[in-house]
Amino acid sequence: MHVTDTTLAGRNPVGRWDEGRCPVTTAQIKEWLRARHTTVIVRPVIDLADHVPVTAYEIPDRHKTRVALRDHTCRFPHCTRPATRCDIDHHQPHDRGGPTCPCNLVPLCRRHHRAKTHSAWRYETPMPGSYVWTSPSGYRFRVDHRGTHPVHPPDE
Repeated sequence: MHVTDTTLAGRNPVGRWDEGRCPVTTAQIKEWLRARHTTVIVRPVIDLADHVPVTAYEIPDRHKTRVALRDHTCRFPHCTRPATRCDIDHHQPHDRGGPTCPCNLVPLCRRHHRAKTHSAWRYETPMPGSYVWTSPSGYRFRVDHRGTHPVHPPDE
């Protein structure tokens, strides 16, 4: 579960369950903390804005965690596979100068990673966490935290 200091202070009454988008209230958190069987482990805050690149191609666990927390699922249109069970793609390929940094990393399930790598599917990242995919036939889709949405040509 991810909870901020403002959640615990009561100014922002909702935290987020780790694997999904399921919100939890401050009252639920307090009830869990009062239960004897609850185990609490406090870990450092993961700053999603931290973009410290590494020189290696291999992606460090701290970057994988940031990407999974930012994107939640595979970022291919309409895919719902959890980001924690996805490959992590270098949007700009590492061998062409793309950094190994959360700002250049995208969770794609194996099937969609292969589609991106070995077919005409392409995507752009207008901002971290937002992706615009173009299909081989030219259809475009925006994928972000709200889901998948068709991108209509300017004349529509």
